[in-house]
Amino acid sequence: MQTRSAIEVRPLLRSALLATLLFSTAALAETARFRVVWSGDPSTSATIGWDQLEGDNPVLYYGTKDVDGDPEKFEHSMKPTRNVPNYRGMNNMFVRLENLEADQKYYFVVKDSQQVSYQFWFRTAPDKPKAFTFVAGGDTKSYGSALVAGRESNMMTRKLRPLFVLFSGDFNSGSGLSTGRWQQWFDDWFLLTTTDDNRLTPIVPVHGNHEDGDKTVLHNLFDVPYQGDNQENIYFDTAFGNFFSILALNSQIKAEGAQTEWLEKNLKKYEDHTFKVAAYHKPFFPHTTRKRENQHLYDLWANLFFTHGLDLSFDADSHISKMTFPIRPSDEEGSHMGFIRDDKKGTMYIGEGSWGAGPRSTDDLKPWTLRAGAFNQVKWLHVFPEQDGKPARIDIRTVITAKENEAGLMIPYSHEVVPLKEGEEFNIPEGIELFNTEPYGDVITYPFSE
Repeated sequence: MQTRSAIEVRPLLRSALLATLLFSTAALAETARFRVVWSGDPSTSATIGWDQLEGDNPVLYYGTKDVDGDPEKFEHSMKPTRNVPNYRGMNNMFVRLENLEADQKYYFVVKDSQQVSYQFWFRTAPDKPKAFTFVAGGDTKSYGSALVAGRESNMMTRKLRPLFVLFSGDFNSGSGLSTGRWQQWFDDWFLLTTTDDNRLTPIVPVHGNHEDGDKTVLHNLFDVPYQGDNQENIYFDTAFGNFFSILALNSQIKAEGAQTEWLEKNLKKYEDHTFKVAAYHKPFFPHTTRKRENQHLYDLWANLFFTHGLDLSFDADSHISKMTFPIRPSDEEGSHMGFIRDDKKGTMYIGEGSWGAGPRSTDDLKPWTLRAGAFNQVKWLHVFPEQDGKPARIDIRTVITAKENEAGLMIPYSHEVVPLKEGEEFNIPEGIELFNTEPYGDVITYPFSE
């Protein structure tokens, strides 16, 4: 029987050949690099973006019925609400859809002066408590084995069929100014996360340090909002169903003042939500010595997280896998680096990236570290409301998407995973490799208990 460690190069070649085939197919179209973005209430709104390669006067036709891509049969149509031309080598079109139905499939095509695109679809979020899954991660790179590993995580996402992806920054190598790298990232995202039945996965994007060359980049490529009159002040919230809220913060701009005031205001706004999460790029205290501490973020945000009951905090940047016990700020005896374990009221800190970026050593563990590892990975979360007398909970799994073997070769993990079908989103797919540590096994449940 052939093991993963013996596979070595062949899956890497398959990944590269798949990407090449898809890229050549996409080059024949007038529209490409489709993306669905959540930055408001995703039960009633979504932003559709794409690169208009050729053709004039594009119109997006959409509706809740599968009409086999016939523009004349869709219920609604809308012209782009925003166009950002010649930005990172793309002609970025955005349609901001509003007044959508909750927990509903929406199909769409784009028709321009030359042709009609393929029909794609996405699902809106529920507007009342209902179980769903999502994927969280961050840190992709633009070349070498890290690029291939990022493609593995993209393909794993496609097979898991999450409701959305929470991406905590660092989309490319460099400073975020490369035209070719952004085009490559959007090609990879669109072509490798889209399911076999043309379902697009919405993304909630967060700014990372490799976007610092142009701090307006997420506004111009994902059409996410900014605060005040400064397009660099990109942080925003998205929430649905009085059940689940996300605060997308920005660790790469000034945290003092306006951003922290905004954070406190919105933590208060969502205090009654069943689950509240935050996402940003730089961890307070990385779990590798290759990255410095970010004490100022801890000083500004940690007490707010605890005071207002933040449940989960997602970060990236360090290129490892990390999950903490529930912890709260403390200077009492037994605390470490300003945190102490508190299973009842603490926040769990999760992430540190490695969607594609080469993993680093986990050589800076803390007393309140629950588990950590060095491999490419995404977090896969199953969110359940209170039901039949059982309390609401989140099951958290770490999915290994690539790993180096003893010879230093990067071994991909997505190819043996059997894709989930619509309606199977809570199944554990055959062939998946989950990070397993004793005594907790391969799933950690929040609220946490031994």
